[in-house]
Amino acid sequence: MNLTTSSFPHFTLLTRANWVRFNRILAWAMLITPVLQFFARANLVYALLVDFGLLLAHGILSLILFGLPKVKRQKFTFSMHVMGFRWHVLSPRNEFLLTGYRMAQAISVLPLLFIPGARWLALLMFYPSLRMPVSFIQHLYRAMSFAFQRWGIKYLDASLVVCIYLFFFFANLLRA
Repeated sequence: MNLTTSSFPHFTLLTRANWVRFNRILAWAMLITPVLQFFARANLVYALLVDFGLLLAHGILSLILFGLPKVKRQKFTFSMHVMGFRWHVLSPRNEFLLTGYRMAQAISVLPLLFIPGARWLALLMFYPSLRMPVSFIQHLYRAMSFAFQRWGIKYLDASLVVCIYLFFFFANLLRA
């Protein structure tokens, strides 16, 4: 009997590929929750808390897995990494990361609004906060485009999914 071999397959859950899959599951959960909340007639406050929790989990995991958007030959660009501006031509992947990063910037400002001495810092992030709805739509559109490309689906347009998402999101807000 050989003790060095095992009849059980070796499978590790904590691989980067599995974390990326889990992050995609979080993203799909965020995409379908407005539809589920609409048909379940969920309470808006609890529904928004669930959506915010999914958004935070997905955002934090995305930052850990994929990092910040990058510009060739530069590690840090103040205009992009602090202010959220895009002065350079970025690859499609980095453009996608930048839309998600802008949303993270806008969300990170929220705690500053409740600290009396630090409210002026929130003005520093005014542009990403003002641009958050546009960044969200761009991020969702690019995510769906990448997903359809990965799956080889050419007959569906990502803008259709974005429109369906926005319809159910606003229907939930109006129903409340």
